[in-house]
Amino acid sequence: MPILIMWYLSPERISNRLARHLQPHPPTKVFENIVAEIAIALGEPVENIQVSDCSVANVAMLPCSDREIVVATTGALERLDRYELQALVAAQFAGMRDRWCRLATRAEILWWLLLWILGFSFLLSWFLDGPIAFTYSVFYLFALFAWGLAPRWIEQARDLCADVVAVQKTLEPKALARAMRKLAEQASSADEVQFGSFLLPSNPFIVLPRRINVRKSSSIGRWSSTDEVRLELLLRADRAEAMANGENPSDFTGREYRRRWRLIGKGK
Repeated sequence: MPILIMWYLSPERISNRLARHLQPHPPTKVFENIVAEIAIALGEPVENIQVSDCSVANVAMLPCSDREIVVATTGALERLDRYELQALVAAQFAGMRDRWCRLATRAEILWWLLLWILGFSFLLSWFLDGPIAFTYSVFYLFALFAWGLAPRWIEQARDLCADVVAVQKTLEPKALARAMRKLAEQASSADEVQFGSFLLPSNPFIVLPRRINVRKSSSIGRWSSTDEVRLELLLRADRAEAMANGENPSDFTGREYRRRWRLIGKGK
């Protein structure tokens, strides 16, 4: 069943639906040139370039079934320089074209759908009893636990593939690191990200993820969604800078993420 769902809810199908909800503005000539340059470097055709009216800096790439749409917000055009925009566009291109990135994108779409399935399953549990109810409860708790942890693993896998290609193809490799640090400064605005429909999974297609800002706590301390977004973007920035300097990007993957994640709960 998950394989059938991942095949049916392809990135192209989700992109088609997200594109219907966009309210685009004509792109500037500078942004058109930026996208054209990196598209030629990557050997990618671009049929549509748009600008979205949003103060939060962000870049998106939609691999629709009939065209590819590259979108930058007005905030991105104001805050990011030419090479930083180019690096983010390259990362989004790679995220939609690399085989492993696409698999991670499909998995993240499945994770989004799982939230709806869990909601309906909770309602269904009220009509069960006996051994079936117990088995169902165990499965439900396991699925809920997986739903809470899976997105970080999936995002890290996709972002790593995308960042490697972006650093290799851009004219200024360290630009990706600078762009990620500028986006990290806007982590508190992650709940203001506007892209497509709120009911559709848009995070696989944008750089700065949309998150509801909530406070969290555990045995290691207290933190917020803003802290998590900032952590993820700064980790990508450090990884991009390391790759630009010829260092091993594997030092900035899952293990390093978990180490930093434990620190934010302690206020460090």
